Amino acid sequence: MVEMVKIFGFVLAAGVVGTSLAMWVMGERWQRIERSAYGGERRPWWFYVGSVLLIAFYGVALAAFLGSPDKTWAGWVLMLVIPLGWVIKGGLLVFSEKGRKKITAIAGDEGWRKVALARLPVALILVILAALA
Repeated sequence: MVEMVKIFGFVLAAGVVGTSLAMWVMGERWQRIERSAYGGERRPWWFYVGSVLLIAFYGVALAAFLGSPDKTWAGWVLMLVIPLGWVIKGGLLVFSEKGRKKITAIAGDEGWRKVALARLPVALILVILAALA
């Protein structure tokens, strides 16, 4: 059961690294993806599918975590604190017009490369938490 929590953390870390790499390579072209997901009136189908899959994956991992007698502090952070951060980010960036404007205002290859690099410590933290969970 604890393995599912570890897998969840490692998959999240891989997702952060993968999207950061895409931001780095694509530069300003990445903004089209961000704008379609966060800035439009109508979000694309892949945004909803990805969201549902992520929430379902989280639900499975959370159930495994809560059902396990071997709960660690890293598991608690990974399964409760990180998702709370998602909710806050969602409220501040994704579901608020001001936040969406901030995301879609990032311009130029250099701006997106800075964002890509700034996300990498998050991936490292997720790897450490997953390893300790």
